[in-house]
Amino acid sequence: MEKRGTIRLPNFLIVGMSRCGTTSLFHYLKEHPDVFMSSTKEPSFFLAQFKPVPEKGIGDDERKYYQDVEDYCRLFKKAGNRKAIGEASSENLYHSEKVIPSIQKYLGNPKIIISLRNPVERAFSAYTFLISENREFLSFEEGLEQEEKRRREGWRHIWFYQDAGFYFRGVQAYLENFSEVKVCLLDDLKKGPVSVVQDVYRFLGVDPSFVPNVAVRYKTSGIPRSKKINRLFEEPTRLRKIVRGVGRFLLTEDRWIQWRDTLKNKSYAKAEMKAETRKSLENAYREDLLRLQDLIHRDLSGWLGSGDSSGQ
Repeated sequence: MEKRGTIRLPNFLIVGMSRCGTTSLFHYLKEHPDVFMSSTKEPSFFLAQFKPVPEKGIGDDERKYYQDVEDYCRLFKKAGNRKAIGEASSENLYHSEKVIPSIQKYLGNPKIIISLRNPVERAFSAYTFLISENREFLSFEEGLEQEEKRRREGWRHIWFYQDAGFYFRGVQAYLENFSEVKVCLLDDLKKGPVSVVQDVYRFLGVDPSFVPNVAVRYKTSGIPRSKKINRLFEEPTRLRKIVRGVGRFLLTEDRWIQWRDTLKNKSYAKAEMKAETRKSLENAYREDLLRLQDLIHRDLSGWLGSGDSSGQ
């Protein structure tokens, strides 16, 4: 279903993985005059077709899932005549077996974009992200130990620090079920963001010469230096609601997000992973990465050994 009534539905999806640059990619694509991104970044419509939705983790219940097809369609009502229409629900890679039949049912054969990063760095980034949101209270190692229990209880995939980094199965599933799949690496996005985004524009069939504003890094993470600043954005208080409301009144939604993320980024201290934990994760991911690099025809040897241990 590419059209419902007068509303055109997505012809491309960013399916994940979370903490791999999907938020930045969402905003960079949104800047293009011929690209329309959903008014809510992660509607999670396709996962929401399966009940119960995973919302048992701390703060998971604040996340809105668009379960009704009419509500989902309304996210794209302002797409107009833009050539490329998309959304970015980052759990769709992790839950590939569940969501792919649903994607095919409603959208047919959309273009698929997958963004990946070193899974060890992704795991620690997910952890520090939840720390920065005042949702995780365990050490990284304790969080890894609790992962299986959290999965059984129905927490969101963002809590599955190790398991969410086994990419091969999900990437293979999308390659087997959709005719146009593009895999991006966060390493490349960091080194040459404009060229990577323009390559995605080309993949979507829109003018690749458009230059996005890549100065803002969205949803980076770390250990907050200032608890006061962090509370303004993260704690579910009246003050947070006031700050968000005033910010969105004075600025456009996009400008508010840019200002908020820039301020938060400056308030984060760099976190470090224990060397023994890094080594353990590298060993766990090795076989999956060897299979993945053959599948996507990219050299991932840099992900197999020691690297950056920061939680950005």
